[in-house]
Parts: sequence; structure tokens; C-alpha cells
Amino acid sequence: MKAETKYKGSLKLAAIGDALGWMTEFEKSISSLKKKFGTDYINSFHDWEKNVGGRFYGYVDKLNSGSYSDDTQLLLSVARSINKDGFVDQQYFAKKELPDWLLYSRGAGRTIKNAARKIERKSAKWNNNFFTFKAGKTTIDYRESGANGAAMRILPIALANFGEEDKIKEEIFCNSIITHGHPRAILGAMLYGYSIDTMLRFNPENFDFKNFLTELGKDIHQKFSIDFLDNPKLKSWETEWNKNAKEPFRILFKSIIDETQEYLRTTYKLLTNNSSDFDALSKLGCYKNETKGSGTSTVIAGIYLACKYSREPLKGIEQAVNSIGTDTDSIAAFAGGLIGALHGQSIIPSKWKNVQDLDYIDAISIRLLEISESRADFNKIINKKSTKSISEIENDNFKINERVFLETLGDGIIEAIDRQKTLTKGKYNLILDVQFDNGQFCRFAKLLSIEKENKSELFTESLEKEVNLWNGLNLDYDSKERIEKFMESLNETDKKEFKEIIKLIEKRVQR
Repeated sequence: MKAETKYKGSLKLAAIGDALGWMTEFEKSISSLKKKFGTDYINSFHDWEKNVGGRFYGYVDKLNSGSYSDDTQLLLSVARSINKDGFVDQQYFAKKELPDWLLYSRGAGRTIKNAARKIERKSAKWNNNFFTFKAGKTTIDYRESGANGAAMRILPIALANFGEEDKIKEEIFCNSIITHGHPRAILGAMLYGYSIDTMLRFNPENFDFKNFLTELGKDIHQKFSIDFLDNPKLKSWETEWNKNAKEPFRILFKSIIDETQEYLRTTYKLLTNNSSDFDALSKLGCYKNETKGSGTSTVIAGIYLACKYSREPLKGIEQAVNSIGTDTDSIAAFAGGLIGALHGQSIIPSKWKNVQDLDYIDAISIRLLEISESRADFNKIINKKSTKSISEIENDNFKINERVFLETLGDGIIEAIDRQKTLTKGKYNLILDVQFDNGQFCRFAKLLSIEKENKSELFTESLEKEVNLWNGLNLDYDSKERIEKFMESLNETDKKEFKEIIKLIEKRVQR
């Protein structure tokens, strides 16, 4: 099988797994899934909606069929940060890609978003982004950040450096510590990179999960040794990490290697015994709140599904997507990346080919292959000052078909503009859909003042009163949004009649 089909298959199926899994990520049960999508098993894309930005200042993100989340967004950001020699420009990723990504991020977790905000500090560099953040009443330290936000983005590093295990390991480590400080996040990313590198060597007809898992677990401490921490660029990071830590980083890292080896042994047994997917993912910690987003647990869950369904690969992704209660998008993306690295892109069905930005993902795949074969020749985007920057949206002065610019993505065109009033009086969200010339689609949103932007004609006083009325009925956000839009479609006579009906309902509710 040609390397090109494996590279394209790996990146595309990672994005497809992310897009499918994002649809189910926050569903609580099969019944809620059926209510939302009309089916109890997701194996194709649907248009759907997601509330973003909180109850009082948020908006409804109307997601087109095939839309992917932050997993794929950051994967593409890392891909753009890789130089033609295969090394990652970590400072570029940290100081350019991450801050820009915050402007168009979709579905991002709190750790990665806080890391991206903190790296904007002038004093912060890629190798010293230590920070804390609040989660409710709890303060979380960077050193405790062990989720999969690093692992989900490093696939391009493995593809760009196929066959160079030590380079893959160190480059992934360096990229991971920009946002995550706990060994579970870092080792999970390193394990996934090594798994991809290993899977690329197999073909479907000779794949055997026993050989694959044995290769992953063999000499695991040597395989994931971190002697490169003695390099000056990382020594200062380790010194800072060890300050006030309960135990030195290297000691903790070794214990997480042991923990990971046990997970791999468990996976081997689960596959040998043909355990159910629910039992397997439960044993890997994918349903527990404390471990469901763990960098190691979710990566190994992806490994498990790729191995179990190596003969029916699409089902491996579908099972991840439909494992309600787990981190479905990340696990499906991990499984997809591995399955694509084994089977290539020929297995992708037509119903999955409308995943967002397919042509751009194709182009990135080719670029990564060229890097791995030492024949890449490209330059980073140069700022074109002739077009309006979209990096700082201060006013509602954009138009459809207007050309805009973002440093990391280049030129683009505004394809659609939406304005959604918030439940908080006097505010609205300006939402801009931009198709960039490089092939990536992004949605930008900015909270603005109705009065300052002189947009009161779009949000009339009568409509505001109607929204306040819905608040009194304790309706959920989706219901209020639908009623508000329905009211806009009515003429004044019908609007008055509908308002009287709502008042009658309100009286009954208050009895």
C-alpha cells in the first residue's frame, strides 16, 4: 500500500472520528441521543446545534453536517507548525497558532483554553508556560493537567517523522508541555505518536493485535525514556516543574509508564477474551469522571478499538462514537488515526466524505508525507496588510464577501454573518463564518453592545419584552431561541395574539 493513502487515511479518519464523536460527546443516554438526532446509533453526519458561551451571554452554534471540533483544529495548527526538516517550531505554535486558535475554537476543554490564554503572557515561552486556573472552587495547577489535549493534536508530528522514533518522542514531549504538565497527558501523546509510527509499518492482511501490542509494550521504560530533559531547553522546565512538587517529575513519569504498561496488558487480555466494548472501556477508566479524559486512558481506548475491529475498521470508529458517557470525539479520533494508518483512505465511505475541510486535510497529508521523505519545499504564510484583520473584532463593521486576514491562516472571505441576542439585555453575539483560501473554515464570534453598535433596529424593544416573558416561564435556551425566531416571523396582529396566548400559559404556570 502506498504511503500516501495511509497518510491521507490517517488524517481524514482522525477528523471523521472527531466530527462523529463530537455529536455524541455530551449526550447522557441513548434516549437523549435519539431525541436529538432521531437515531440511537450515530454512523453518519447530521446538522446539529450546540449552546456556546454560557446561559446569559451565549449563542447557538449551528453546526453543519461533518463539522469537526478543537481536536482537529489543533491537529491542523500543529501541522502548520512543522518545518520542512520535521522539527516543530514550538515557539510559533505557542505564540501564534494557540492565540489565534482561541478566536475560532470549537468544543475546547478548559485546560487547553486556559493554556492558550496563559501563553499570551509576554513572559511565557513554549518551555515555561506554568499556570493555574480555577474550576469551580478548585484551583488546578498546570502540573496536574493530565487530559488528552496534547495527544489529540500530535498525529502530524508522527506522520512527518516516520521511522524516527527518538525524534518523534522528543518533539511530541516538547509540544505537549506547552499546554499540559502532567505525565499522563505527555506520555499519552508520546504513546499515540509511537502507535501511529508502528501502525504505518503494518498492512491490513498481516496485522495481528498481539504483535502490535507486544511492540508497544516491549522495553517500555527504554522506549519512553526522557534523557533529553538534560538538554538546556528542557532542563529549566524540569527545574521549574519540580519546585514545590510532591515528587520529582522523572519519578512520577516512571510511575505513569508502569501504569500505562498495565493498561496495555489489560488491553491485551480484553482482546484475547473478546470482552464487550463497554467492559473494556470501563476497565480502561473511560467512564469514570476522574479518568475519562485522561491522556493515557483515551489513547489506549483508541488502540483497543483499532485492534479489535481491524477486520471491520469502520465499526471501530462507530463504536467509539456510540460509547455514550466517554470522551467520544477524542477516542474516535485516536481510533480513526490508527485505523487510517493501517487501512489507508480507500475504506472511507462516501457518507463520510463531507467531513469539514476534506481538501485541506488532503493537502496537509501530502505536505507531511513530503516532509517525511525529505522533499518538502514550502514557506509559512506572510501577512498581507492590504486586507482587514479578523484577529481583533472590535466593531460590527464586517460584510458578506469581504476579504479578511488571520496571520496563521492567511486570506479568507466572509461567507455568512449572524447576530444573536443574548439573554442579558443590551448584548448580542456577532458571528462570522470565514472560508480561508487555504481550505480551512472557521467561525468567529464576538460579544458586542447593541447600543454601541447602533443595532437596536435588529433587536426591537417588543422582542426584548418577549424574551423576558420566556425567562419567566423557565424555558431552556433552545426553546427561547425558537420562540424568539418564531415571533420575528409574525405580523403585528399575529404577534399580539400569540403574546396573549403566552400570557395565559404564564398565568397557569404561576398557579
